[in-house]
Amino acid sequence: MLEYLHVKNIALIKEAELALSDGLNILSGETGAGKSILLGSLGLALGERGGTDLLRTGESEGLVELVFSIEDPKLLEKLSELEVEPEEGKLILSRKISEKRSVLRLNSETVSASFVRKISSLLLDIHGQHEHQSLLSEENHLPVLDGFSGKSLDEALSEYRSRYEEYRVLKEKIRSLGGGDDEERKNRLDFLEFQISEIEKAEIRIGEEDALTEEQKKLASASTIEAGLSEALDALSEHALESVSSAIRAVQGLTSADPGLRSLVSELLDIESLLQDARDDTSERLLSVDTDEEKRNAVEERLNFLSRMKRRYGGSEEAILSSLDRLRNEYDTLKNFDENKEQLLEKLSVLRKKLIESAHILHEERVKAAADFEREMTKSLQDLNFMQVVFKAEVTKTSRFTKSGADEVRFLISTNPGEPVKPLSKVASGGELSRIMLAIKTLSADTDRIGTLVFDEIDSGISGKTAAAVSRKLRLIAKNHQVICISHLPQIVAAADHHFLIEKNEEEGSAVTHVEELSEEDSIRELARLLGTGETTEAGLQNAREMKKVLKPVK
Repeated sequence: MLEYLHVKNIALIKEAELALSDGLNILSGETGAGKSILLGSLGLALGERGGTDLLRTGESEGLVELVFSIEDPKLLEKLSELEVEPEEGKLILSRKISEKRSVLRLNSETVSASFVRKISSLLLDIHGQHEHQSLLSEENHLPVLDGFSGKSLDEALSEYRSRYEEYRVLKEKIRSLGGGDDEERKNRLDFLEFQISEIEKAEIRIGEEDALTEEQKKLASASTIEAGLSEALDALSEHALESVSSAIRAVQGLTSADPGLRSLVSELLDIESLLQDARDDTSERLLSVDTDEEKRNAVEERLNFLSRMKRRYGGSEEAILSSLDRLRNEYDTLKNFDENKEQLLEKLSVLRKKLIESAHILHEERVKAAADFEREMTKSLQDLNFMQVVFKAEVTKTSRFTKSGADEVRFLISTNPGEPVKPLSKVASGGELSRIMLAIKTLSADTDRIGTLVFDEIDSGISGKTAAAVSRKLRLIAKNHQVICISHLPQIVAAADHHFLIEKNEEEGSAVTHVEELSEEDSIRELARLLGTGETTEAGLQNAREMKKVLKPVK
């Protein structure tokens, strides 16, 4: 659910804050007051394009911030798959626009617009005039039907897509085999043979580069190490050992007079032993220092060679060896071109039969889903004042396989008795399209699991009984979803659980848009204004109260 919307210095909005709630949230106001600005600001934070032209005049920086509360376990699971973790059950999306740049953040971490769009598609669904118009394109009808369908169609689609991908990959492989003539194939074989030979002769070993790099470091420091060890060995000279031995002899001669000095003798003996060990170790290490310049050059040459091989065949030793396997496979395939192609064509024929079978099962599931969709859509449309409506979801087989199957789906409608059904583009007006989209959202609201639905221009071209029907539909969706709706129709405003008024005023010679949540009484006054001629009368207030009573029943 969208809990909070904060807009600062965007277009006419100096600063606006909306604390939104569940149920039906209605935003109303005069034409030109800034309702579209709020919706546009919402889109900015959701990853839509926007530049400095959206900044309020005279300002250098603008901000839009959204706070979502996340409780649905399945939504949390989907977000986790995208490596997004809410903080204390909240997700904060923000967009800062300045003269220099635009920055999107998710919970204070900078993210890309494409990633935000992916996240926001799980959180919020915006429906405006553009979305209504999308119904006119029949390519959008199939996903609508599939979205309505149940588990059996989902399983059929999943099975089909698995076989389709296998078929597509094999078909592409055969196409690549069939490309070019014999001369091109011979040239490719020669080049592959050269590449394979080059990698094999290189004798790449995993871990070799790390070992060589470590050896290079030692060789590069060999002179410094040699000088330091020589100096240490000089300090640990025979003279040093003789001095300790002299100390031992001197103290040993005193132990008969003072037995307590035996412990000192023991300590001196330990020092002598440690000193001898240290001298021997230093000497051995000095002898092992490799200052071979020829070896150093060989190591550097091998490292340079490995670097070139990585640039040609992959970024690591593992990648080079993987490339070798791939090149060998391609070589073998091309070497046995005719035999391989024949085998692959046979396999493709088998896969095609399986794909046709899966496509047929998917088609049958869509036909069944279409019948249910027609029935439910007819009921929903009748609720929206399409009293004599006939709605059809036509599923037709095609000869073309796509990722979504081998079907075409188109919606047909007749809104008048006696008239044959026709495509939506031939029949529906703007107002009718908005109602058809609302009917679809009513059916899909319980299956798409998106918590927040935003409707703009849902009241386009409607009034009277139809507007009241749309109002009731919105309230129905709002039982299980948070609904945010921008409207100027009294019938829709009256149904609000939470009513926000958008007003444009003049401040210091500039237009400024303000948004405030109305109390119940203020909402009635605003509703009375919408119902009347602009003057608020007692009769208008009573009319507003009656309308609220009818369209917003007590919970």
